[in-house]
Amino acid sequence: MNFSDWLELNESSLNDILKSTINAFPNTSKRQYATNPIKIVKLNWSPFPGMNTLFVRAIAQNEGREYNPLILFKKVNYSKDGISLVANDGKKYDLKPMSSKENDILLRCNCGDFYWRGNYADHLDHSLYGKKRKKYKSLGIGPPANPENTPMMCKHLIKLTKVLKEAGILTS
Repeated sequence: MNFSDWLELNESSLNDILKSTINAFPNTSKRQYATNPIKIVKLNWSPFPGMNTLFVRAIAQNEGREYNPLILFKKVNYSKDGISLVANDGKKYDLKPMSSKENDILLRCNCGDFYWRGNYADHLDHSLYGKKRKKYKSLGIGPPANPENTPMMCKHLIKLTKVLKEAGILTS
């Protein structure tokens, strides 16, 4: 399989997965309601204009710990009449703001919430970036982590999304 074919497997947008997260876990007091204390302290941009993708990696600090949320945006329109950003390679890239409704994505975070609840489910949805873990099976001690295998985002990915919207890189 070539890289272009792999990029076309995903059909989920940021809005799709955020709505899925909220619907799957409506009674949580965390995740979508606990993003304010999180600080995105670093953003790394890796544009791939030939593939129409943008790889965004972040460092998120929360409760004395660091996490590494990342989003790979697809269908990115690199164009002179958009916004400019300086990537990791030191070069300036121009692109139109991405849409949380239109641009397909791949996600990953190294936090426990994403590992236990999101990794396998996002793999099933073709929205997981990187290696999948095996499906979580409860030992009967507590409720299943994500019984419906609903695609989801952790609070670090939700915060990264908010930061990208505030910066004008991502539209609703």
